[in-house]
Amino acid sequence: GTLVLSAALVRCAGIGSNGAVCVDMLLVRSGLGLALGVLQHADFGSTNPADHVRGYGRALSQPGQAALCSSVPTGYVWDDHDYGPNDSDGSAPSRLAVSTAYRHAVPNYGVDPDPEASIAQAFTIGRVRFVLIDTRSHRSPESMLGPEQQAWLIEELTSSSRTHALVVWVNPVPWIGAATSVADNWSAYPDDRRAIADGLAEAGVQNLVMVSGDAHMLAIDDGTNSGYASDGSPGFPVLHAAALDRRGSVKGGPYSHGTFPGPGQYGKLVVRDDGASTITVELSGHTWKRAEVLRLELEIAVPSGASA
Repeated sequence: GTLVLSAALVRCAGIGSNGAVCVDMLLVRSGLGLALGVLQHADFGSTNPADHVRGYGRALSQPGQAALCSSVPTGYVWDDHDYGPNDSDGSAPSRLAVSTAYRHAVPNYGVDPDPEASIAQAFTIGRVRFVLIDTRSHRSPESMLGPEQQAWLIEELTSSSRTHALVVWVNPVPWIGAATSVADNWSAYPDDRRAIADGLAEAGVQNLVMVSGDAHMLAIDDGTNSGYASDGSPGFPVLHAAALDRRGSVKGGPYSHGTFPGPGQYGKLVVRDDGASTITVELSGHTWKRAEVLRLELEIAVPSGASA
């Protein structure tokens, strides 16, 4: 038979958020939820783990979010506003507390139990590998991920690309953008970005898509603008998920399919896999009224070593 995997991508909820967009995601029968950070827009710097656990409970007690998260398996990694203050990094005072709370309260997929470690993790559904990274707790002025997580990421993307039909890289902050000295995304870490791209190019990875967040917009790039390898190798498709209920913003780019800022929107990833030598991938963006505002359809060749 054919595996049809439908994943809804959510991002950026305010405190007490009860977005109607959550109900719409249930109506379109998403089989997986990917929360790319800012489960609650709290800018919460508490050093008490219990405060962060209560924050999770507050966010998930709202009817819309509760219905979605209780009905759909979810993979969640934090970003700045649900990790600490705005644009926070590894120096945030809340780092150890929120790290401890996450491990206590959040279902996850192989996160290192040591609260000093990142919350990077990966899981498999069918022939699809999902790789989630932590762009906050080990960030410093010198590195986005820290050396250990960056090495893990390159190895995980490389090995998974050979054993799976598709790899979905869940990256909470914008990847595409001109290098700059000050930015809260990969543009401020061009050396790290190039090293990861070089690792993918050297391994010949061609079955990768990225889903990303932070910007309050829907956007798609078909790979035209996402390549940063030293040898000029092409990039990979990128889908940006929009905000549940925060005001619109545009970050990074350019994106081949444009940008659609604003609240009440979500991204959707659909994978259709019948076990053949190619799989179909659909990236799309929708409003809470179920209008589709952008779409990219892909046929991706399955590596010979992918499990049946």
